[in-house]
Amino acid sequence: MRSGGPIYVVAQRRLRDYIREHDLAPGDRLPSEAELAAELGVSRLSLREASRSLQTLGVIEAQHGNGLFVSEFSFRPIIDQLPYGVAGSGAALREVLVARESMEVGLMSAVVRADPGEELGRCAEIAAEMVARDSRGEDFRDLDEEFHRTLYSGLRNPLVDNLIDLFWHLFGELSREAGERMPAPASDRGVVHQRIIDALIARDEELAVRRMREHFDDLRRRVAALDPR
Repeated sequence: MRSGGPIYVVAQRRLRDYIREHDLAPGDRLPSEAELAAELGVSRLSLREASRSLQTLGVIEAQHGNGLFVSEFSFRPIIDQLPYGVAGSGAALREVLVARESMEVGLMSAVVRADPGEELGRCAEIAAEMVARDSRGEDFRDLDEEFHRTLYSGLRNPLVDNLIDLFWHLFGELSREAGERMPAPASDRGVVHQRIIDALIARDEELAVRRMREHFDDLRRRVAALDPR
């Protein structure tokens, strides 16, 4: 081991620095393994170890027969690496829910100011379909997720998009682990989503914030039932 840590860790750090210093963007191709190892001053073996770990972290991706490329930023690797110990716990669900609610409610003012007409129009269609499915007793979890993704995509903020994706997948995974212990959702979820859109179309910031908080009331009730304090 050297002062900078194991050599593959040093190679990993140098590879990250190389991407940053060369201002490489997602989709840009990295040099060949031989060129890159020489550039970074590491062995090809250490470079392979470093590149494998960075692929796991979602920093780079390997395209078979075509080399290494810089990846699009995503929180998906974080979800995939979560320890099994947090799964199915009411406490874990509460923690995720607090973070998700704080973010989504906090962003409502920005959505009102952005006035994303196209996205709000699509959200109105989704909410109407949610109400229709609900009246037929059909599941609409896929629409629920699409509604939230579409709503915040109007902010044109990739970090927000990734955080929304992170919280949705994380909450979904934990909810599935909880299984039947998780109470059924309220029957008026579709209507709740329609009320959010009505407030946004009216550009009523205070009401939009309140409607989104109301949306989370049912989730809080369901999560609280898992681990009564």
